[in-house]
Amino acid sequence: VMKLEQEFFVGAHDVDREKKVTNKALLEILSDISMLHGVKSGQTKTEGVSPFSWVVLGWKMQVLRRPSMFSTLRAVTWVRDHSRVRGGRDYVIYDENNTIVAKGTAEWVAQNMETGFFMKMTPELLAPFDPEPEEILFPGFSFPAIRKIDVDVDLQQEIEIERMMFDYNGHVHNSIYVNLAEQILPEELYYHRFNDVEIIYKLEITSCGKVLLEYTKQEDRHMVVVRRKDDRAIHAVVYFSDVSL
Repeated sequence: VMKLEQEFFVGAHDVDREKKVTNKALLEILSDISMLHGVKSGQTKTEGVSPFSWVVLGWKMQVLRRPSMFSTLRAVTWVRDHSRVRGGRDYVIYDENNTIVAKGTAEWVAQNMETGFFMKMTPELLAPFDPEPEEILFPGFSFPAIRKIDVDVDLQQEIEIERMMFDYNGHVHNSIYVNLAEQILPEELYYHRFNDVEIIYKLEITSCGKVLLEYTKQEDRHMVVVRRKDDRAIHAVVYFSDVSL
C-alpha cells in the first residue's frame, strides 16, 4: 500500500463558530488516515489489541483554505522516509474541487503494546509501505529535539485532564493537545484561525489531574508548553503561527 486515499465528512462538531473546519478536525483526519494505512497494510486491528501501535511524535500542518460544514474532503498519505526507529509521513487534504485544503508532515514510531518500548524499523515492519522520498512536502524541515525550555512566560494556567480526552492507547489523544493549547491563548487570539500548527510530543499524559500550560509569544509564533504539574516535565510543545495563503 504505497499511497492511501480516503474521504472524510466535515460534521457539525468539526467546525468553529463561523462553520469553518478547525485545526483539530484537520489533524484528526491526518491521524485517522495514518491509522487506516496501518489497517490496510494488515498491521493494525480494528478490534482488540494490535501487536503494536503507531504513535505520533510530531505534527506540522499548513492550512491553505477552510471548507465549510458538511463538506467532503479527500486525504492522501504516504511514507516519506524512515530511520532506524522513526518513520516520516506526508499528507495532502483536498476539497470537492480537488483544491488543496491542507498539507502536513509527521514522525511516527511503532510501540510494542506488551513491553511499551519503541520498535526498530525493520524491513519486515516497513514492508507494506514503499517510501517515496521524491515527494517531500516540507524540504529541509525537521522536528526540533526539545530537551529543556527555559524562557520568560507571558501566561500560565493549570488545566484539568478529563477521562474523555483519552484514546484506546490509554493516553490523551494527539489532536486534543490543540484544544489544550488554545485554552491559554490570549483572549484576542482564541478565535484566530492559525494556518500553521506544529506539535512536538515528549511525554504521554496517562492519568487525570491537572497539567500546567505556559504561553510565550515568540516574534511571529505563539508557543504553548504543556507540562506535568509536579516536576514541570514537558508533555508537549505546540506552536501556532500564520503562513501566506
